[in-house]
Amino acid sequence: MQPVEYYQENGYVIFRNLISIDLIDQLLERYSKEIVPSCYPFFRQNTNRYEVNRLNEFGYVEQSFLDIHDYDKFPEFSNIAKEIYCSNSLQDALRQITGSHSFNLMQTMLFDANTETRPHQDWWYLDTVPNGNLIAAWIALEDIDERAGRFYVMPNSIHNPDFHTDTPNLSHSEWLQRIQIYFEANQEDITAPNLQKGDVLFWNSKTIHGALPTRDRCYSRKSLTAHYIPSEYKFGNLFTVKDYIAYQTYKGVNFYRNQPDYSFANAVKYKIKNLAYNSPALLKLMRKLQLGIAKTNYK
Repeated sequence: MQPVEYYQENGYVIFRNLISIDLIDQLLERYSKEIVPSCYPFFRQNTNRYEVNRLNEFGYVEQSFLDIHDYDKFPEFSNIAKEIYCSNSLQDALRQITGSHSFNLMQTMLFDANTETRPHQDWWYLDTVPNGNLIAAWIALEDIDERAGRFYVMPNSIHNPDFHTDTPNLSHSEWLQRIQIYFEANQEDITAPNLQKGDVLFWNSKTIHGALPTRDRCYSRKSLTAHYIPSEYKFGNLFTVKDYIAYQTYKGVNFYRNQPDYSFANAVKYKIKNLAYNSPALLKLMRKLQLGIAKTNYK
């Protein structure tokens, strides 16, 4: 079966040995020397806050990092990350899967220790408009031991009805609870493949995915993620279109950074956003205000 056929049927597909081991080693060297010992408050994917690194007893950073491809304070580290995300091998795999010619890089993450991400779909947070065509990538930076808590997908979930349209103003926590119920009722569908250093798992924005629990904290789970949209689509999520996006370009690949570097103002902004996130009416108002301000700034 061709990658595009497998992806369309299952909502995910794996490419083995896709990323250069040399590039991975360069990134990990920069990570261990610059990022791990840093006292800088990075924005965290798993907490939605700016926080300094917290190391566990084995020296692994417990929080995940968001938008590592465009750190102002660590440009050499970010450039190596972009070399991976924008590499010819990865871009060619995206073309094979989707049939699109070019892609915009919308969001990235780095995991050291497992954050045990709960089951979810990406399109609540980011997607193409029209929805359902974002494609994400999980990149193994080391051989992932199953005791570390492997990344998983639920292939059949891509064909199920969505979990939100029957209830206007469904809150984020209610939506996650619906997916949790589906996850618990369909344990036989969980697919947590053995991924080795350089392997990449691609999945669709509608595919339920997450991370299995850590069974032994002495094992790290060093990995990257990336989220791409085919360039012919607008960017947004289930609730809004962000057609004001101003892209930067790296070696012919457009990229965007949503989460800015730390400042006191940015920390306050995202604290307010976190407080509003589970109030659909307030969040809707904030999205309208954000959209109006952004369009004014980009004129």
